[in-house]
Amino acid sequence: MATDYLNTLGVGSGLNTVELVSALVEAERAPKQSSIDRRASDAEVQISGTAQLKSALQGLQTAFSSLNDAREFNFLTVNNGNSDAVAVSATSAASAGTHLINVSQLAQRDIYVSDAQFSRTADLNAGVAASFSFQVGAGSLQTINLAAGDVTLDNLADEINHLEAGVTAKVIQADSGDYRLFLESDETGTDYAITITDDLFGLSNNQVQAPQDAILSYNGVSITRASNQISDLIEGVTLNLKNTSLASFTVDVVQDNTLAKEKITSLVTAFNDFNTVMSALTAVETDDTEGGLLSGDRIVRDIQNKARSILMDEGSSAGDNVKRMSDMGISIDRYGVFQIDDALLTDALTDHYDEVKTFFTADTDDQTTYSPAAKGLSGDLLAQLDEYLKFDGTIARREVTNAKTAAGLLSEEKELDASMASVEERYTKRFTAMNRAIAEMNSLKDYLENQLKNLPFTSGNK
Repeated sequence: MATDYLNTLGVGSGLNTVELVSALVEAERAPKQSSIDRRASDAEVQISGTAQLKSALQGLQTAFSSLNDAREFNFLTVNNGNSDAVAVSATSAASAGTHLINVSQLAQRDIYVSDAQFSRTADLNAGVAASFSFQVGAGSLQTINLAAGDVTLDNLADEINHLEAGVTAKVIQADSGDYRLFLESDETGTDYAITITDDLFGLSNNQVQAPQDAILSYNGVSITRASNQISDLIEGVTLNLKNTSLASFTVDVVQDNTLAKEKITSLVTAFNDFNTVMSALTAVETDDTEGGLLSGDRIVRDIQNKARSILMDEGSSAGDNVKRMSDMGISIDRYGVFQIDDALLTDALTDHYDEVKTFFTADTDDQTTYSPAAKGLSGDLLAQLDEYLKFDGTIARREVTNAKTAAGLLSEEKELDASMASVEERYTKRFTAMNRAIAEMNSLKDYLENQLKNLPFTSGNK
């Protein structure tokens, strides 16, 4: 705000025009600013409420997406009869079953080592050029030419590795003045055997490990594989061979109802968490409690009710024994919270596992939310959630509206600031003009008084 220099110099009206201008400007700003602040507060409530609503919906979507496909309902445990011989892992693609295994041979790489050399960097061929050729399995013949004076262990190893031909070379110091070059196939199995056709440093004479395939018996049938990691023998199961076994042993892939129960329980917990957030958002203000951020919002309440109905109603993939969540011991109490009867859920999984699986997944994999086919409870809920969360859905429309409102209020705030600056300038000019006029009048008054005092016959000049 401008400084009142006339009053500062002791001339003018003597009024504090700076404070007067400020008060007048604030009086004009106050009702408009109050309206903007009130609407900004409402907009912040809507933005915060919409963000919490979106987060709650996404949390529920994530939870039920983890049990939407039939393969995700394959809760399996592996019982390994000989963990010293093989490590076993199973995915959801596996099926329950018993498998008899005996490991008689492990796969291994082909390894050659050179003769001992006194140096890894010195020329070892009396200043004469040399070449080295090799082949991996049925691959192309590889030839390395080393220039005169450069026939060293390190140079040969570097050139071999640069080829990226399926082998790795490295120079090792075995003892003082004893350096060896090791040449090793990158893959196990006889298909990756190394053949040296043009030797150097005596590599072809020192094969320290011959390549071999893994050999095992599977349910009485001899199986050969190039690798010790076998994932194409039992669907959904990977065998990592570690040692040979003296006798046959079993690998049992069994259905684990405990894991299934834990997963279903986690879904119920996820919905209860979602329901808690939704109830807080739509809570009605009372004498004792504050209202929720989206209190009285009919659309939000409708979202909550639709999600709850999907979990309570008969499923789109109902079976003869499992038609609703209540048939698995999952019911809703008078407070709207889902409760689980552990014994009933255990019985449902034990007696009607396939029906429970179908109830949630429709016994399908990778079904889209737009498919007209039955989706199961998880798929039905995800389809409903997608309506809210898709790019042009309920949440997106609210976010666009909130963003427009916030942008509009920001624009109004800037316009008000500009308007008040203009008002302040107008009042300042008026008070400045007034002070100037008063200063001139006071100056004229002082002049006239002095003139009167100097007239003859005045009280001072008799």
